[in-house]
Amino acid sequence: MVYGCYSMKNTVILSPYEVVYVTTLVTGFIVLLLITIYYALRSRRIRNTSVYLSGEPESVVSSITPSIASLYWGFIKKFAKSLYKVLVERVHTGSLHDWYKFLSSWFSLLLIIAIIAFILTSLIG
Repeated sequence: MVYGCYSMKNTVILSPYEVVYVTTLVTGFIVLLLITIYYALRSRRIRNTSVYLSGEPESVVSSITPSIASLYWGFIKKFAKSLYKVLVERVHTGSLHDWYKFLSSWFSLLLIIAIIAFILTSLIG
């Protein structure tokens, strides 16, 4: 008599609380791993440079470090000129209608992306 070998699959069904717990642990481990990699690979050299004050002595300025607002607007005006131009010329015109058009166009785009993502996850997943 020949006996057949049957393999039984063990399926584990987790409760939603266990899924959240496991997901949190995995995410925490990944964050800890990324922080460890960052601190292991970052440069140990400290660069000390003097501040250029257009030839003036340091006593002229009250604070050598620039303010956060200066850094932000410097970045916007230098590196994000097209975005700055759109914000100033199209959005900040003083008309609520222009502001509404700008916001509704972005919200519409986000809504379309969310619908596409939902459809794709429904079909694939």
